[in-house]
Amino acid sequence: MIAALVLAAGGSSRMGRPKQTLLLDGVPMLQRVLNTLRESNVGRVVVVLGGSAVEVRRHVRFDDELVVVNPSYSKGMSSSLRLGLKHVGTDADAVIIALGDQPFVHPATIDTLVSTYEGSRAPIVIPTHKGARGNPVLFDRRVFPQIAGIRGDIGAKHVVEENAADVLEVEVPDRGVLVDIDTPADLNRVMKVRRRRSREQA
Repeated sequence: MIAALVLAAGGSSRMGRPKQTLLLDGVPMLQRVLNTLRESNVGRVVVVLGGSAVEVRRHVRFDDELVVVNPSYSKGMSSSLRLGLKHVGTDADAVIIALGDQPFVHPATIDTLVSTYEGSRAPIVIPTHKGARGNPVLFDRRVFPQIAGIRGDIGAKHVVEENAADVLEVEVPDRGVLVDIDTPADLNRVMKVRRRRSREQA
């Protein structure tokens, strides 16, 4: 079974308000991430929330996802990684670590990560778009102890670097793997591009 771990505990300090609830085409950002995973072939979804958990729950619909709240979210992303990993389950062969501020990834991309892993059993599978590495990233259970050992305000990039020889890249036609939204400027830029593409397709 392949699980997904959604990191959505950040304080959104650069955005100035909880970005998990920002509306994109009328849908909260975190909701879009969850909808993508629901349409994919992952077997379990764990979501880590933080200081804005109460507000997020008011705006985002959770179904079968396991939601855990990280009281130490201010200590950085690694604390959410460790907490979420504890809830992934011992039956998970691998976990896809997804970001709550990356709302434009396609379900087909998640399925590509799953099928690539199932066909290779590579320790780490990373999506690329036009040669650039993106997110989410799949990690085999063999590297879970390394992820659990991360400290500070960093994600699993350190584990990727430590296991460079074991990384399998898979090219996807999905620019969403390169797009995350951290600031109002990011949001404005992304929405301008989406509006322009919508006009071009009309």
